Amino acid sequence: MNKTVSEHTWVNLLGFQLAWWCAILYTTDSVPVLIVLLTLHLLFHSQPLREFYVLLLCGLIGFAVDMLLTTLGIFRFESPGLPLWLLFLWFCFAATLRQSLAFFASNLSLASLCGGLFGSLTYLAAVNFEAVALGWPLLLSGLLLMLIWMALFPLLIGLSNGRFRGELSDAA
Repeated sequence: MNKTVSEHTWVNLLGFQLAWWCAILYTTDSVPVLIVLLTLHLLFHSQPLREFYVLLLCGLIGFAVDMLLTTLGIFRFESPGLPLWLLFLWFCFAATLRQSLAFFASNLSLASLCGGLFGSLTYLAAVNFEAVALGWPLLLSGLLLMLIWMALFPLLIGLSNGRFRGELSDAA
C-alpha cells in the first residue's frame, strides 16, 4: 500500500511538532488549528476510519491519564478541569503512533525507555512554557511521569497496531 501525505514520517512528525508548539504556546486559542490539523490528517490518510478509531481510543486513554494526574494534584491548569486543547493535543499525538512513531511497534522495550525519557521531558517543557503547572515537587513529578510514560507509550503503540485487541478495520 502506498503511503499518503499524512502517513509520510517527516510530514507526520512536522505536523505533530506544529500541533505541540501551537498547543503549548497558545493553549485555548490553539483548538481551531489542532482541529484543522487532525482533519487534514484524516482526509489524507489511506485508512481514515481505522485511523479515526486509533485517534479516539489512544487519545482518550492519554487524556484520561492526564485527568487522573490533574485530579491527584500533580498538574494544575489555569481554569478548573482539563482544557480542551489538551484533549486535541492527545488526538494529535495519537496521529503519530502509526506513522512517525511506527518504528517502535517492533520494539516495545525501546518504546518504554524512550517513552519514559521523552514523555516526561515533554511535560516538563510544557511547564517551562507555563502551559501547565506542577502541584508536586519537580523531581517527584518528573519521576512519576517517567514511570507512567514507560508503561503508557508502549501500551498506546500496541493498541494503535491492534496488538492487544485484534486488528482494527476500515469496515466498521
